[in-house]
Amino acid sequence: MKKQLLDTVAIVDGISTSAHLAPAFRAYGVKCVHVLSSESFPARLRPQINPADYVRSVVHRGDVRETANALRDLGISVVLPGVDSGVELASLLADALDAPFRNPVELTAARRDKFEQIQTLQRAGVRTPQQFQSRSAEEIVEWARAHARLPVVIKPTRSAGVKGVKICRTLAQVEEAARNVQAIKSWYDEVQDEILVQSYSEGQEYIVDAVSFEGRHKVVSLWTVERDRSHSPRLEKMLVVDHTEPRFAEVIAYAAQVLDAVGLHYGPSHLELIVTAEGPTIVELNSRLHGSLDPRLTTAVSGKNQVSVTVEAFVNPTRFKQTLGEQPRFEGFCGHILLVSPKAGVLNRDFVWDSIEQLPSCVSVKRWVKTGDRLNVTTDLLTALGMVGLFDAKFDRLLADCESIRQIEHRFFSEPDALAA
Repeated sequence: MKKQLLDTVAIVDGISTSAHLAPAFRAYGVKCVHVLSSESFPARLRPQINPADYVRSVVHRGDVRETANALRDLGISVVLPGVDSGVELASLLADALDAPFRNPVELTAARRDKFEQIQTLQRAGVRTPQQFQSRSAEEIVEWARAHARLPVVIKPTRSAGVKGVKICRTLAQVEEAARNVQAIKSWYDEVQDEILVQSYSEGQEYIVDAVSFEGRHKVVSLWTVERDRSHSPRLEKMLVVDHTEPRFAEVIAYAAQVLDAVGLHYGPSHLELIVTAEGPTIVELNSRLHGSLDPRLTTAVSGKNQVSVTVEAFVNPTRFKQTLGEQPRFEGFCGHILLVSPKAGVLNRDFVWDSIEQLPSCVSVKRWVKTGDRLNVTTDLLTALGMVGLFDAKFDRLLADCESIRQIEHRFFSEPDALAA
């Protein structure tokens, strides 16, 4: 039988890191189409989508069959979610189109909804936090009182960018955080009715970025994560480590268990976990690329990045499977550090971007705010100033620049004219 080569890929909500997918596929002669998951997809995010990267763009208006029919003539082989808002639609469309490379549709919810995800993992015997879901803040408080030891974590079931995620050390904080979930919309402007409470996991946090094909998983990068856990688990920084070291074998094995349980057979994944005294325990799985990344960083360190491995898996599956056992060679060190505001107010003058860009290990700076914008105290990605990508051949220089960035922030926000009321 003649071997069928990849011809067309559909990408749902191709923003953030996934904006790199279509150009990478096109470099191999693969056509891409874009699907917007909703007519109400946030206007602030749409400029990240480049129409020139796609041979067709479709807006989903709620009817999966209608959207699938608008794509059926293209012979689509795989439907990839760009970000969390596209995870469920990508799965449903792939099933409706009978795409050859698709994940089991019956586990769609487990790959997006945080409550269903943990339930699915528990049924599979995978270690997880305790959890409870309700639309009632009072019921959430009562569960925390009766079933969990404080602190606990409150989050939306469709969380993204840690928006609405809180670490609560008192029952009063539990109630406040639970009510806040229903008072705010998600990162993608989705209404959030369900409140999720989970037991708190103590230990070192890691991120496992992987790519799967035919249920076989390749780890692309493993990140050690530091967060400010005072109330909102805001990112401080994350640094790539050599995942081939034997001490990380348990983490990687656990990641594979999670991916198997939720049926992530094809495509990229971003797993956040904490190594507790009992062993690795999931924070959450995101069934898409690691967001807001500069792909050059891990490429400089190990020769691969999650975008390139995703594309290569579908363009040349045989090679992907043959190289599953190959260990990358690590050279240099890289990481990302979140730029944070310790104060609220209107940005009175331009932030000192140049001071950061001049640091020896600085590779890229994502600027998310400008003069005149109102700043809040940074608690998540939406309230951050930006993100800095770092690479250096020497680890101590990388860490020194991380410290310099915090000093630059402190000096700027200590100046009386930095913010206006």
